[in-house]
Amino acid sequence: MPATDAERVVHAFLTGMGPTPDDIRRVMDGFLTDDCVWQNPGAPVCRGKRDILALLPPDFARLEVRFRHLATAGDTVLAERTESMYRADGSPIARHLNVMAAFELRAGRISAWRDYYDHTHLISERPDW
Repeated sequence: MPATDAERVVHAFLTGMGPTPDDIRRVMDGFLTDDCVWQNPGAPVCRGKRDILALLPPDFARLEVRFRHLATAGDTVLAERTESMYRADGSPIARHLNVMAAFELRAGRISAWRDYYDHTHLISERPDW
């Protein structure tokens, strides 16, 4: 599905998360710039990998993602997707969450990541795909 180098980076980043908390941190470290900015609805803006990793649940172990659309404009990738996040014990953090995001890339790494979703619906019993 990824058509550009930038889309391949975002796709590999999101699909590479798991199956352990160490894997999540390794992927974050490998794909994000040191000064990456991450924004989520209802959460503080994270500036830098250290803040991003501190905001993640320590037992976040796996992300399952299904892409709907990827679009690129210059160094920005828009990614519409449905995702589920799981803890190390297999319990859900979020399930079937519809997310739209903008990822800005610099030198092949993600320098800004802004997720947009309805945080009042973190758990949905049925996927919307």
